[in-house]
Amino acid sequence: MLRACVFDLDGTLVDTLPTIHYYCCASLTHFGLEPVTLAQCQRLCRLPGVEFYPQLLRLGGCPEERVEELREPICQYDHASYLQNVFYLTEPYPGVKSMLGQLREMGVITAVLTNKPALLAAPLMERFFPGLLDESAGQTAQTIPKPDPRSLTGLLDRLGVDRESCLYVGDSDVDMITARDAGVSACAVTWGYQTREELSLFSPAWFAGSAEELLDICRRLSADN
Repeated sequence: MLRACVFDLDGTLVDTLPTIHYYCCASLTHFGLEPVTLAQCQRLCRLPGVEFYPQLLRLGGCPEERVEELREPICQYDHASYLQNVFYLTEPYPGVKSMLGQLREMGVITAVLTNKPALLAAPLMERFFPGLLDESAGQTAQTIPKPDPRSLTGLLDRLGVDRESCLYVGDSDVDMITARDAGVSACAVTWGYQTREELSLFSPAWFAGSAEELLDICRRLSADN
């Protein structure tokens, strides 16, 4: 029986790609580098910050010998710029807010596990999904990023939910690996930043093409004894 649904954030609950792309390009330009394309930025969205910024610098034309030198400065600049308006160009995906509300009416615990820094993730969840999440786990200096399965199992321990009673929902290979290695069933959403074909390589238990379809899956799982 389904007791908890844990969601990825970017590409799953909210479409932040235009926002991330905008601030990444502004940050690269600030450091005298070239902007990246939207498609290039999309491929980076799955990565934790420790991998995101070195790859961003390389895509922007940074010489390899300067990548480590600029990794922390561009991270700090990007976060500071992003914090000036975390909502710029960002919107929830259609039907997501209603789906979260209906899951809570069903008695399902709802939570977010994201590799997005907590200082950027928290304002988004507060604005778009107020009162609809039992817990949100963004990244800090003390947390473990996905795909390390401890990121998910630690969250489930805090929620008091066993792995067999949880569904993990995400849009990337990192999400699928996290769920698989944690021993948690996964649902891959196909409206995010990776294709169904890419995600099918990880054999998720479910695919959902809309928030309504995901809610139907949760209803069926919740009805199972």
